Amino acid sequence: MIKLLGAAFILFATSAAGFLTAKRFKDRPRQIRQLRAALSLLQTEITYGSRRLDQVCAHIAQREAAPIGSLFGWAGEYMERLDGASTFECWRRAVTQTWPHTVLKETEKQILLDFGKTLGISDREDQLQNLRRAQTALEGEEALARDEQERYEKMCRSLGVLTGALIVILIY
Repeated sequence: MIKLLGAAFILFATSAAGFLTAKRFKDRPRQIRQLRAALSLLQTEITYGSRRLDQVCAHIAQREAAPIGSLFGWAGEYMERLDGASTFECWRRAVTQTWPHTVLKETEKQILLDFGKTLGISDREDQLQNLRRAQTALEGEEALARDEQERYEKMCRSLGVLTGALIVILIY
């Protein structure tokens, strides 16, 4: 009975690890799409709106789900609360604070940080150009993420179950 319980636990643990890894591959393209949608909202606000950047970030945070909504929420809060800090410093802090809660890779982080360097310090046209550049870069990353998802998601799930089965067979 104890052997059977141990075997079930091993199979469950390795399967769960495989499914969690597969979920990361599944969530990455969705989070990149969500990030692109948030940047589109920001682009619209820069083009047609007249609100301050902290208010725009708070508005985007309300519309987007976590963790991308949290990124804009923290950015808006830092811009409002940290008097004297640059817009980039507020953006960098928000990215750094939110990053562990995402499944995004370092490439996307660098795209966001590069975008944040010009956020709020240049004229409207320059900011829109930088937004388009970030959108294009994220579009490429989304295509790569979808490719990885197709290639590895199912494999990770299967590998988790099969690894558990192999361990159970070898032990017992």
